[in-house]
Amino acid sequence: MGCTLLEARNEISLLIQAGHGDRQAFGALVEMHHRAVIHFVHRFLGIYDSATAEDIAQDVFLAAWKAAPSFTPRASVCTWLLRITTNKCLNHQRAKRRKPTIPLLAGMEPTGANRENKADDSTNQAEFSAEMRQAVASLKPKQRAAVILRYAHDLSHAEIAEVLQTSAPAVKSLLFRAHNHLRKQLLSKQSENLKISAKPSRPSSAETYGKERRNDLPAVSTTSSARQ
Repeated sequence: MGCTLLEARNEISLLIQAGHGDRQAFGALVEMHHRAVIHFVHRFLGIYDSATAEDIAQDVFLAAWKAAPSFTPRASVCTWLLRITTNKCLNHQRAKRRKPTIPLLAGMEPTGANRENKADDSTNQAEFSAEMRQAVASLKPKQRAAVILRYAHDLSHAEIAEVLQTSAPAVKSLLFRAHNHLRKQLLSKQSENLKISAKPSRPSSAETYGKERRNDLPAVSTTSSARQ
């Protein structure tokens, strides 16, 4: 969600206009940030349900429209919207009282990361992504939000602090604890996978069948064979 200084000023100008009742200006902001809001909802709540994500996004922009008159350009529009989005997601999660179960980290590489896809690594990458999603889903809400904002939306510590309404040192602490938790979860999962792969494999049906056939054959005496 990074933007240039000129773009940021234009967005602030649009939001100020929206605060004075300019629906067209607000519509332009919705068009700019709708996708980012939807992506955050999907990743934070772990849902594929596009209808639910869209409902929450509508709530976000409705709240933003109502709050536009009181907006002060202390923060960028994107961090202001993500703060509203985070609060709406937390409220939704409290209402549902359930843990997220779907892809929270899909496509969450930091900006500039190597995105080269190799056919030989596709299966391993898919398995790792599934494990990472489960690990992120187990994070505490604020830690999960910090991780998503940092790695999916490429926000700085100061911007994340603005979204979560806390301090930059507190954000660093959240990310530190989140990284430790993720490392432990992934190492634990890796250890489980190694134990499973170390177990002796069951004989194939062909091997079992061949063994049974050999057991059914009558014993042949070597002495009697020699006499014949």
